[in-house]
Amino acid sequence: MKASEVAKRLVEQLTIDEKISLLSTTQSAVPRLGISAYQVGGEAAHGVVDREGGKTTAFPLPIGLAQTWNPRLLKEVGKVIGTEARIKYLDSGKRSWLTLWAPTIDMLRDPRWGRNEEAYGEDPYLTNRLSKEVILGMQGDNPEHLQMAAAPKHFFGNNNEIGRESTSNFIPLRAQEEYYVKAFETAFTEANAQSMMTAYNGVNGIPCMQAPEVQEIVKDRWKMDGFVVSDGGALTLNVDTYHYYETYAQAIADAIKHGVDCLVDDKELVETAAKEALSKGLLTEKEINTAVENCLRVRARLGHFTEDNPYDQVDRNLLAGTKHAAIAKKATLEQVVLLKNVGNLLPLKQTASISVVGPLADVAVRDWYAGHGPYQKTIATSLKNVLSEDKWKGSCDSHDRVSIKMNQQFVNVTDNFLTLGEKQEFRVEEWADDQLVLVDEKSGRYLTEDGTGRYQLHQTEIYDWFVKEAWKINSEKEQVQENSYIGQAKTWAEEEIGVKDGFIQANQQSANITFIQEHSGIEEAVTLAKTSNVAVVVLGNHPMINGRETQDRPSISLPHRQLELLKQVYEVNPHVVLIIVGSYPFDLSWANEHIPAILFTAHGSQELGEAMAEILYGTEQPSGKLAQTWFSDISFLPAITNYDYIQFPRTYHYYRQPVLYPFGYGLTYGNMTATVQECRWRQEEVTMVVTLKNQSDKPSVDTLQLYGQVTEFDLPMPKKLVWFDKVHLCPQEEKRVSIRIPLEAFSYFDVRTERFQLPSGNLELFCGFSSEAELCGQFVLPTQSERVRIVSDNLNIFSFDAYNQAQIIVNEEKQRVIQLESNGWLSYQNTLFEESSYMITVVADRVGTIQINEKSYEVVPGEQRICFETPPKLTKVFIESSSPVLIEGVVKCTSKTSV
Repeated sequence: MKASEVAKRLVEQLTIDEKISLLSTTQSAVPRLGISAYQVGGEAAHGVVDREGGKTTAFPLPIGLAQTWNPRLLKEVGKVIGTEARIKYLDSGKRSWLTLWAPTIDMLRDPRWGRNEEAYGEDPYLTNRLSKEVILGMQGDNPEHLQMAAAPKHFFGNNNEIGRESTSNFIPLRAQEEYYVKAFETAFTEANAQSMMTAYNGVNGIPCMQAPEVQEIVKDRWKMDGFVVSDGGALTLNVDTYHYYETYAQAIADAIKHGVDCLVDDKELVETAAKEALSKGLLTEKEINTAVENCLRVRARLGHFTEDNPYDQVDRNLLAGTKHAAIAKKATLEQVVLLKNVGNLLPLKQTASISVVGPLADVAVRDWYAGHGPYQKTIATSLKNVLSEDKWKGSCDSHDRVSIKMNQQFVNVTDNFLTLGEKQEFRVEEWADDQLVLVDEKSGRYLTEDGTGRYQLHQTEIYDWFVKEAWKINSEKEQVQENSYIGQAKTWAEEEIGVKDGFIQANQQSANITFIQEHSGIEEAVTLAKTSNVAVVVLGNHPMINGRETQDRPSISLPHRQLELLKQVYEVNPHVVLIIVGSYPFDLSWANEHIPAILFTAHGSQELGEAMAEILYGTEQPSGKLAQTWFSDISFLPAITNYDYIQFPRTYHYYRQPVLYPFGYGLTYGNMTATVQECRWRQEEVTMVVTLKNQSDKPSVDTLQLYGQVTEFDLPMPKKLVWFDKVHLCPQEEKRVSIRIPLEAFSYFDVRTERFQLPSGNLELFCGFSSEAELCGQFVLPTQSERVRIVSDNLNIFSFDAYNQAQIIVNEEKQRVIQLESNGWLSYQNTLFEESSYMITVVADRVGTIQINEKSYEVVPGEQRICFETPPKLTKVFIESSSPVLIEGVVKCTSKTSV
């Protein structure tokens, strides 16, 4: 029996209480129907995550996976995740693990986003190509059965952390269709993802849990036949934080009506809210049936109700085993980006002696969505293993060791607590300016505020939802001697740190704290650098501290202390290889000007050290390409909460100012060239023949990229990636590559006709190895039929061509409306009204005027309807207000008088 039939029959036999018991992620058992208890959810961004410490294969962060630009490889990665999820499911007694929330495919349109490491870049085409293959690998290729169900997230417009649970993002219609929604499309239309997670944030006034686009786009347009979940705790937040609804019953009813099938929230809360919504007529049993049937259909495909799922016959030895490790190694190698290599310093020669310094030289740090790999090979350890003893000059973490005084008394650890007492040295790690964490050197454990206010020893790694290890040092700290400074500190929660009953404790009167440097980490690094031919400096971020979920970055600079370390090492040894181990782009302006060799790698992989050693010594080629633009300055960037990437550019699509490293950039050890032999336009497609040649005596791997841009059109048009392929060439090898691009790849979303169509104008093609590729062909596109906005009964007020001082919000009836600020305006070009007069509904809170085309109308506080004449020809509708107003609609007028 097909899964759809199984789900339908089960729903027909369930009681209403049993149906409601299946609406949360903690789904109850219904033994009489063979439905076992099951827990929906879990994480798998770059490997299956077992929060209890079970070993699974650990891949690079998703931003690193994106830098491979290798869809075929990402399908292998997805298959590993799916296989290990199935093994964990079987090991758990079939209670969970098959419905994991991945991949994250939100757009990386701003380098300050705290969750930058979780997604696949700033381009929707690249994201579509890569995430599609990850999903296909995760779910398997059996037409009747699923290996697991992938859940792309977070739909949609989710790119800022601060305020995400309580605010809405204004996204104009064209930007929504071409960019934010587009990134999710192939996940459903081609990969048939069986689940999806909505975002916390609102879009155009409506929280994504209740956004109409979930049903209208994902389920109706893309024909998604799986189930949709809310983000974690979103039902609670919808009422308590967003204040969109007053009751949970209202919130859950609206979510289910708009396409959410399963709530990631407290089971009792969900079920109580659903029962109340049903009893009050806010929700019907038929609507509950739809949600439950969607979930059970996927569970049937996963094999929850039969014993014949072929994926259950998996070799359990694959879990965190050598076969999967080899794929992790390949993914790690291919994501490393060579940013600079002056004088061919890389690859290193075996005859050169090296030292490895920096806070990330010999440590592996985990992000919040990381699992536990079977091992972790650090950069320093791996390099030491490949060098002879005389060539290895040592490594250091470059952290200072300090003693601490509070109120002129030394601080130490006594019975696990931080107290006043004898002198003791601590390792101080500065991952962000004016912030540090302390480590007890004897135990290797971090000091943390324990919830009662006292500081005590905690874990040997920083890994919690709240980083209570952080000490925020005031910027007015005073240097008292060359090796010490005095100041005050606050906890992670901004509470003063002081002393009570001999204990160092939060929420006390602030005490003067003196940090006395007992050992300089920078001096140790400089000493090592002097003794070696090459100094490898490993810098970057800690993914749990400076930039993460709930925390956006105020700056893209390296921490001041890391930059100072780099400068002092370079001063004594100019042969520096800088390795950035990171979660996002950095401003490397100084390094790019001075340091001869720079590499970037993402965190997360169990194979990081081995991969970097092989690339540094040339056993393997660096072949990664940046999946987002790297800037040297962000002062010009729009606010992170500004989502109109067209009018306020920040991605390569529209941004035209110089950047540090462009999208798609990455050097190699080889020298591949691309020569366009043929570029034609025929039968609704562009065809191109490119000759690639490796001009060097080394193997070369590079990614050929094709971009297009339409110019001389009456709308701003993006430069956009339309094709890419990763190519391997032997020394001096030559290869011809044939490319075919359908013209629809250059289409745009026309807000007047509300559909994608081809623009008129000149089509320019660019071919090369980054978004700054060279122009290689030009064509004149055929003139399209006139783009006309035809208005019969009503004008879609959200289909404006241009705007100023406007945004989309909701009114008291939860309907989207446009809010114009003082002197704000809307423009609707090429509009043809089928009636002679129309009525606009306006709500104002003060006296003012609203101009419709060239005529002004007075507005007064409250709601009013204004009729205006429309000419019997194409016209531009221009609406401008002198004071703040809400525009609720433009409809056919039945009376020519203002009401």
